[in-house]
Amino acid sequence: MTTQEIKKWAKEKVNGIRWEMLLTILVGGFLTEFTIRYGNENKVAIQLGWIFCFVEVGLTYYMVKFIKGEQNKFEDLFHFKNDFSNDLVVGFVRNIYIALWTLLFIIPGILKAFSYLLVPFLLMDDKYKNMNATDILKKSEEIMKGHRADYFVLMISFIGWHLLAILTLGILEIWIIPYQETAQIKFLYDVLTDYEKQNGINQSQISSQETTSNFCPNCGTKLPENSSFCGNCGKSI
Repeated sequence: MTTQEIKKWAKEKVNGIRWEMLLTILVGGFLTEFTIRYGNENKVAIQLGWIFCFVEVGLTYYMVKFIKGEQNKFEDLFHFKNDFSNDLVVGFVRNIYIALWTLLFIIPGILKAFSYLLVPFLLMDDKYKNMNATDILKKSEEIMKGHRADYFVLMISFIGWHLLAILTLGILEIWIIPYQETAQIKFLYDVLTDYEKQNGINQSQISSQETTSNFCPNCGTKLPENSSFCGNCGKSI
């Protein structure tokens, strides 16, 4: 899907979004941003910030269920599927790497941060549970190679919306945040699933009760049993 197609899909997806989901995204986004942005700046943030590393996994888990059409709930935000301590270690090592690259210059730091965007996806997936922190980071970097520029384009495409939100004293952000979060997770989820398909890796199974055969491989919409095509995007199944 192109950037415009992803944004159109995400916009339609968040229309009529319920308040519980908005609250979950705002809480998860705040804790995640706190961890990443302030985790290396002062002692208080370092002591508190690492506590919230696992929230990135929970928020990703919550959002992937949303884009796949599965039932999600606020408690998913505090879901650490495989190993809580491993989530913290990976988050800590990742932030240290990003900080070190940022010391060289701001651009290398940004590129390194983009390279690690799939870390929460890998941490919540049983297929990667035996990988150590370094391997998780390398795997994310490997998969994101060639996709960082596209992700950057997606990110800057929301600048106009955020500028418009200033005119509403930030009120419009209540809609923009879930819209952007949905688009970002959709983009990254597609990158990961495309990589797994190309390399013959069994697809991620977020729910232990439902398999990916219940969902459209193109847009992630949940499908009725024995569907021959997706009612959302029209793709043949």
